[in-house]
Amino acid sequence: MAIKQPLQRSAREQILNPGLDDFVKLAVQRMHYIVNPSEAEPQPIIFPLAESIRWEFFTKKDWDDFGNLESEHGRLNYTLTRYPERGPPMACEHILHQLLGEQSVLAQWCTFAPALETHAIAALHEVCRQQQDGKSQQQYIAKADYVTLPVDYAVGEHASELSLKLWNRSLEEVASQMAKGCSAYFEQFLQVHAFLKDPIYGFQKPVKSQAKMFERLFRDLEKTMSIASLNTKVVEQLAAQAAQESAFMTSPLLKKVSHVSFLAHHQLTYANVPLDSLARAEFSVPSHVLEVIEEMLLAAASNAGLACPIVPILATTRPAFSKKGEFLTPIIDGNHRATAALLLRFLARQPLLADGVAVERRLLGYCTDHRLGQKWQIDLSDVLKELYTERYGRLRHQLTSQSSLLRRFATVQDIPALVVQEEDFHTICKQRSVGKLRPVLLHPFHQTLFNDDGLPFALPQKAGQTHGRPEVYRLLSLTPFGSAQDVSGHEIFKAKVRESMNGLTKEPNTLVVVKAVD
Repeated sequence: MAIKQPLQRSAREQILNPGLDDFVKLAVQRMHYIVNPSEAEPQPIIFPLAESIRWEFFTKKDWDDFGNLESEHGRLNYTLTRYPERGPPMACEHILHQLLGEQSVLAQWCTFAPALETHAIAALHEVCRQQQDGKSQQQYIAKADYVTLPVDYAVGEHASELSLKLWNRSLEEVASQMAKGCSAYFEQFLQVHAFLKDPIYGFQKPVKSQAKMFERLFRDLEKTMSIASLNTKVVEQLAAQAAQESAFMTSPLLKKVSHVSFLAHHQLTYANVPLDSLARAEFSVPSHVLEVIEEMLLAAASNAGLACPIVPILATTRPAFSKKGEFLTPIIDGNHRATAALLLRFLARQPLLADGVAVERRLLGYCTDHRLGQKWQIDLSDVLKELYTERYGRLRHQLTSQSSLLRRFATVQDIPALVVQEEDFHTICKQRSVGKLRPVLLHPFHQTLFNDDGLPFALPQKAGQTHGRPEVYRLLSLTPFGSAQDVSGHEIFKAKVRESMNGLTKEPNTLVVVKAVD
């Protein structure tokens, strides 16, 4: 089936230390293109909003069926239609029937939302119970104790139909209100949007702050055009886009944003994420982590010890399951890079690397001091044991002989990360997709269950899930590195990027040189 490739975008200067105004401007430009699609070229798209699944693109038939699949309007219609399993739990269906029977779904949303949330949380707890069945261990001390097959909640046969009706009714109502200059139900519209993308945890989105962003987007757009004069269907597309854009702009990870890069068709938003804040869902392969450690040492050496450039990980935020009101920072892609960075920082602080037994004893204290949970402890311990086997004598010698370079890692606090939202992905569950005609998807809530350290769940190494990642990227450094608090955005970073570091098996081993643009 013919694939529709994204249109190429012209080269743009990256934005260093972007602020809210920068993100608003970029979002408004995308909304402007929805109104005027005959412009010279479309705007760069936030990853992964141009991809259908992993790094694959939509087909020409998909575009014919759903319209612009680089817009939130087309993409959400596609998801709700093609993946009914991503719909709300079956227990929510009778409530949705009642809501859709009302004259206005937005006016009545707050009446029905508490019952929907109650059923959604009940479905989540049932999934949790099923995943714990058969786990009789009183202690979880090895990877095998944690590895769990993901379970889904039951979805009714009318899931797609009900979801699409709710979405279309909400769009019609909010577009009608906007044509009259009314903003009374913006929060309710954003809650509906969040619920349809994540039927379990969508209720916990910060819709009050998001609604302010939503309104600002339309105020800024109104400076160049009259919303009231637009076709209703166009206003619906704008409302959908503004919902997605405002949701992204309320991500807590943007508080430490460092760069916005424009590569290929992407807008890539990079932040410095605290290593100690990262949650753990999927275990790593020790030999792979040690390859990445070697590559990080080479990357630091090629930059004279002033920086350690790596391919940024992908990170998101999710509500915690065990501690209400708290949030997790799951690694969407880059488990091995994160493990390598944490272990290098640990090794950089050890007085005598030759004594493997003493080094391993200190690992528990390191994990405790940095509030790294049990899954991190197990993962790091397995890599450390592998490092002290006969096979890795050369790497141990490299670590001890380059002690001054290794010590540069002792100060590292943050890892560069591409900021994404889990609910924007069609995440493949590898464990359940083998032998199936089409991939089986994970729900956004699975990221909460598998990343929460209070639950005994983990995904197996390299066989749990796959999101996809952009095939283009900007090399960014761990920070602070050595005595430098920050690496200048004007530095040229050099690194030998091999498959084990970038994860893109289709990419050859090449020397990547990335220069930040003024």
